[in-house]
Amino acid sequence: MALNAVMLQQGTRHPVPLPNENFLYHCNGVKFELKSGDGYPGDTVLFNSGSGTVFVSNKRIVFLPAETTHATSVNPSTSMLHSFTIPHVNLRDQKFAQPLFGANRFEAVATPVRGGNVPATARLVLTFKEGGGFDFATIARKMSQRISETGEIPPHEEELPSYDGPPADAGAADSQLRNHDASNDPPSYSADAPPGYEQHERR
Repeated sequence: MALNAVMLQQGTRHPVPLPNENFLYHCNGVKFELKSGDGYPGDTVLFNSGSGTVFVSNKRIVFLPAETTHATSVNPSTSMLHSFTIPHVNLRDQKFAQPLFGANRFEAVATPVRGGNVPATARLVLTFKEGGGFDFATIARKMSQRISETGEIPPHEEELPSYDGPPADAGAADSQLRNHDASNDPPSYSADAPPGYEQHERR
């Protein structure tokens, strides 16, 4: 995982793709937390953002706080969160929680990459306040499983429509989603790409 190392396309809030990278899905209205500790007696929140956009590609997950701009997304000299990225190979123990009350959450153990400004293993928590979490979690699990099974990055796949908020009649659909059992579900390049990816490409 790497902090403040995501380059954005000029004039947009979309990450610059890595070599052979295809962004598959993105979702707005996502709360971000990166925590240390095992939860007992409590966690320490290392970095957090109340709302932002999360992206998932065939290679990685990217999060951008709502206030991040093209000028601030790459800023390794600051301890403030401006962008976050982690390769699928650095995620383990993925979980998707659908509580009866409250928003759905994606959780995973995130391991660091060299030079990523996050020195220790931490717990990634993404809370989908405006929906879209189920599709995100399904794609993330699928990519991680395919990389684990084949040892290779999955090739280009068709991008899903982005999720920018619930439709007017989302109440019934959201109720069906909360009752869904997810346990059986399948789980222009820049030289300044985030740390850790160059090593993976050469494997």
